[in-house]
Amino acid sequence: MEDLGMFEPGVEGLEDLAGILESLFGDSQVFVRLWMREERGETVHEHLLSQFAGTLDLCGIVQSESEEDVALELLFREVDPTGGGEEPRLMAMPVDSQDVEVDLDPDQVAVSSGSFTLAIERLG
Repeated sequence: MEDLGMFEPGVEGLEDLAGILESLFGDSQVFVRLWMREERGETVHEHLLSQFAGTLDLCGIVQSESEEDVALELLFREVDPTGGGEEPRLMAMPVDSQDVEVDLDPDQVAVSSGSFTLAIERLG
C-alpha cells in the first residue's frame, strides 16, 4: 500500500488525483458510491446515483473539446453477487477543476466537486 505522505505535496490537478486513485485502489476490491446533493430553498436532498462493489481497473480524466477537464472517469470490474462473473462498469463524475475537494485516507477516498461526491472504500 502506498504512503499518503508522498502524495500530499505533489497533488496539483486531476491527473495527479487519477494517479493517486489508481495507486491506492488499483486491482483492489472496493465499494463505490456516487451521489448528488441538491438544495431547494432551505431543504437539502441527497440523490444516490450509483453504488456497487468492484475492482478498480482504470482512472482517467475526460476533457472537453476546449481541453478543459470536465469529468473524472473510472472503470471497474463489478462483482456479480449471483456468481455470474464480473461485468465492467464505467463511471464518470462531473468535475469543476477549480472546485475539487479530496479527503485522502489509506482505505477510503472522498472526492467532491460542485454538488457531486464520489466515495471509494477498500473492502476487506
